[in-house]
Amino acid sequence: MVINDELLQRFITTFYGSGNYEGQYWFVGMEEGGGNSLDQVAWRINTWHELGGAELVDIYKFHIKINHPEYFTNPVKLQRTWMQMARIILASKGLSTSVSDIKDYQRDIIGRKKSETCLLELLPLPSPNTATWQYSEWSSLPYLKNREIYRNYCSPWRCEQIQSQIKTFQPKAVVFMGSGYSKYWQSIIGENVVIHDKGGFGAAKLGKTLFVIAKHPAARGIENNYFENIGWFIRSSQ
Repeated sequence: MVINDELLQRFITTFYGSGNYEGQYWFVGMEEGGGNSLDQVAWRINTWHELGGAELVDIYKFHIKINHPEYFTNPVKLQRTWMQMARIILASKGLSTSVSDIKDYQRDIIGRKKSETCLLELLPLPSPNTATWQYSEWSSLPYLKNREIYRNYCSPWRCEQIQSQIKTFQPKAVVFMGSGYSKYWQSIIGENVVIHDKGGFGAAKLGKTLFVIAKHPAARGIENNYFENIGWFIRSSQ
């Protein structure tokens, strides 16, 4: 399988994630995992195109088509990032964060087209980790020569687009996943906005929207109550 550069360019400039811009709970990450092989990446991009090639996909429909139903059909397999997003939202509503409730939320609500959630990625291309870069072998697009060039090419205008959508839709909460990327999150929130340390995560309120900069669920030593505390903070800040 090969990747058509024209389709790849359209994907990079159009795709932002999954869910619903009108949702009240937004999560922004650096990039999606996966993309271990050329076939895997091509399958994902072709699936995005088949589903309409929009900024946002329905996460359930997308993963069913790329043959990963285990996260959205019983018995549900918890995904380490989505499960903590569910934990934050449930805690912010004062609801149970039991394993069964988190599985139900991941199965039925996270990333769905008409849900209360919006899951965005600053960088559009999936990658197994930050040390791996194979797109220079798979594409002739000049800005995919290496990860640094790609990041410098994409991040300014994608930060602007995410910022613009936040201003347009004014969600209740935007949680940035990965404190190591704070310079990008600060750019989206606003360079002059002060981020306050809340003991393990940062926060700022701008208009109707509460911004939180959280550690990534894959961070070493991170525990479930860290994300519950973020949910409780969101609840107390409304």
